[in-house]
Amino acid sequence: MMEGCCRSCMPCCRCLWDWIWPEFRYPNVANGGGRIGGDGGMVLENPAAAEIRTVSGDLRPPVPAVPSPQKRPAQLYQALFDFEARSNDELSVRGGDKLSVIEKRGNYVLAKKLTGSLESGLIPANYVALLQDEFAKHKWYYGNINRGKAEKLLMASQNKDGSFLVRLSESHSDEYTVSVRSEGKIFHFRIQRSVIGAYLVSEKISFATLGELISYYQKNPQSLGVLLQEPCAQQTEKQETDGLTSSPSSFRLWPIARVLRFIIIRLLFIVFCIYFLVF
Repeated sequence: MMEGCCRSCMPCCRCLWDWIWPEFRYPNVANGGGRIGGDGGMVLENPAAAEIRTVSGDLRPPVPAVPSPQKRPAQLYQALFDFEARSNDELSVRGGDKLSVIEKRGNYVLAKKLTGSLESGLIPANYVALLQDEFAKHKWYYGNINRGKAEKLLMASQNKDGSFLVRLSESHSDEYTVSVRSEGKIFHFRIQRSVIGAYLVSEKISFATLGELISYYQKNPQSLGVLLQEPCAQQTEKQETDGLTSSPSSFRLWPIARVLRFIIIRLLFIVFCIYFLVF
């Protein structure tokens, strides 16, 4: 629309318009299996299969078609807990909701619901976990949080001795860590994976699933040395963030593309005004 308007109103600036909106045509090839288009140019039926003559006059063999790269499947996330939106920028979710995470913004993620209303908005990052982890259904699973965040959550006033959580290991991507509060301190135990995929804390006993491991140590606290009593209570009344006191609305920034588009529109408007004043 804008290209046609610019070309019709200011044909004298044809070189400028050709630079902004270049017209692409395939080169004329004698034996390329093409046809003549309406504008006299050669339109190739199969451009990739055409023989191309080099500068020396030799014929270069046809270029094989390159298969388009396969897109990575979208990663699915699941809400671990209920969350009520406190502003228009946030998204209310219920535990178990399926989500697609668009991007991470500080301690929040911009997510879109995949069921129900299909709304999108900001959610605390520790409220969601990759669905492929298969442990998102457990209240004790906190996904990808670091050691400091785990200790801060367990030492919160709503938790007590025996509170615990399981998180992804910071040093080994295929392993986990169980963090436990005991006697006012936080203890961390590495959950390793055997060569056959079993879960273990000690070489003496292993488990087929992570859930079986947690259930065993809940029933046998003497084996671990600390009590696994209740999953860590999530902070729902007041979201404590690491040094962030502003609302998520502070993340609303203009993208660079929007700024550039604004500048281009203003420049075109000025050009139109000058054109009509002069001519």
